[in-house]
This record gives sequence, structure tokens and C-alpha cells, in this order.
Amino acid sequence: MSAKDNALDKMLDEMNKKHSGAEDVIHNWLCDQESEELFEGILNKDKSIKGALKYCTDQASKQKEGNVAMISDQTVFGWVYKYFTSKKLPKSNSNIQATVKVAAQPPKKKPAKKQINNSDGVEQLSLLDMS
Repeated sequence: MSAKDNALDKMLDEMNKKHSGAEDVIHNWLCDQESEELFEGILNKDKSIKGALKYCTDQASKQKEGNVAMISDQTVFGWVYKYFTSKKLPKSNSNIQATVKVAAQPPKKKPAKKQINNSDGVEQLSLLDMS
């Protein structure tokens, strides 16, 4: 078996466990690569797709301005490649915290029902407003 076949098997084992959509993206990118050096790095027992995602998160946090970091796919996949091919495991910044805040939505007002007065002076409700 080649290093690529062994690496694909190792990644498949990891992907059969609970994982995020971002890990799926990294996995799919790795499967499309042809670098023998990359596949040998994937086979390192101390490296994983989850670890690559953590490394990318750490790198992105260094580039954020305020609470925002915009990173191109090319840059992120470069980090993934570096994570797997570096001889020494990159240091992790375990103090990363992220929160997502959504502004409260104002309550929706129900439209008032239309009242129609006919020529007899009798009040009628419109059939279109029967909600």
C-alpha cells in the first residue's frame, strides 16, 4: 500500500467519527492532493484533521482585526499543508474564544383588519383578512 492509500485510510477513520463541516472541507482537499510529503505527514500519529483545523484557527486568530479575520482558501490550505509537513508540531494557542451575537429581532406587528362599511351602514370584514 502506498503512503497515499494509508493516509486516506487514516483520514477516513477520523471522518467516521463526529466532526465539523470545516473538517470535511479539509478532508476533501487533502484527498485531492498528490504530495507524497503531505501523505507521509498525515500518517504521523500525532497529527489529525482536527489538529489541522485547530492550527488554522490559531493562525487566523493572529490575523484578526477586532473580532474579524478574513482568510482566503489558498492561505488556509497552505496552513493545512504546513501543519502536516512540518517536522515539529506547531504550538497551539488554547486561549482562543469566540462568541457569536445576533441582534434581537423586533416583534412583528399584525396588520389591522380592514373594515368595510356598505351602503346600509352595516360593518363588513374583508375575506382577504381572515388570518
